[in-house]
Amino acid sequence: MRRTVRATGALLALLAALHNPAHAEELTVATPDGARGAILLPAVRPRAPTVIVLHGALISAEATVSWYGFGEAVRRRGFAAAFPRGLNLLWNDGRNAAWGSDADDVGFLKRLAQRLVATGTADPARLYLIGVSNGGMMALRLLCEASEPFAGAGLVIAGMPTEVGTRCHIRRPIPIIMFNGTADTLIPYGGGAVGVGGLQGTVWPVERTAPFLARQNGCEPIGKRRIAAGSGADAIRVVRLDWGRCETGVTLYRVEGGGHQVYGHTNYFPLFLGPGTNLISAPDTILAAFAGRKPPP
Repeated sequence: MRRTVRATGALLALLAALHNPAHAEELTVATPDGARGAILLPAVRPRAPTVIVLHGALISAEATVSWYGFGEAVRRRGFAAAFPRGLNLLWNDGRNAAWGSDADDVGFLKRLAQRLVATGTADPARLYLIGVSNGGMMALRLLCEASEPFAGAGLVIAGMPTEVGTRCHIRRPIPIIMFNGTADTLIPYGGGAVGVGGLQGTVWPVERTAPFLARQNGCEPIGKRRIAAGSGADAIRVVRLDWGRCETGVTLYRVEGGGHQVYGHTNYFPLFLGPGTNLISAPDTILAAFAGRKPPP
């Protein structure tokens, strides 16, 4: 089964490479692990609001730009974006997993953030972080260990890695938006073993992860409401949970019946990964929130 997953990921990466996004540049950062790369989508103007978007396991940066809707979302909002590449299409997100990466990805991503600011690509007050799946868990590790460069974070189909959560301390309040499906077959909404056969470490339940992040920000629960629902007995529903009364809040979009998908843009292998939905777009919702946020004085 693991070989099947790897083969599927390799096929997706190959196909995505054939659709390299237009107007993209290649950015290279020197690290102790050697030269590391990223796709850069520059904005029209310098010092623009900028997002660093971390791909999922075995999914390429190209696929994350083109297939998941992030490239379109950043262009519509006038953002710049960097899509870094994990070594062997994996991120070292801190899980004690049977297979994964041992690269210094925290160091790489800190250097990438510094490079984007130093070259005038990014507004240092409006540099944001987004991660999908393995990339979302890498984003959580980065928030716990090196949140200082970031003005906000978006997490899609990711939960707090158990080992990271036990030592996590976010140094300053940071707004966070989460998307998770209750029928996710790889990163269980209720927490526990991750991946095919449960061999890729463990994560906290989503509704432990979100309140933990909220407490780090000094927030408390302020509301829950259904914002979208499909039709039929088995229709997906989207419920928004908010934590606030604090400097910066946390929002969780709970996609009831949703699988391991980038909502609004994918419905790949639904029998294996669980279904997607067009009721809400994770990239558009996250970027809209970032676009509406004023930089600190």
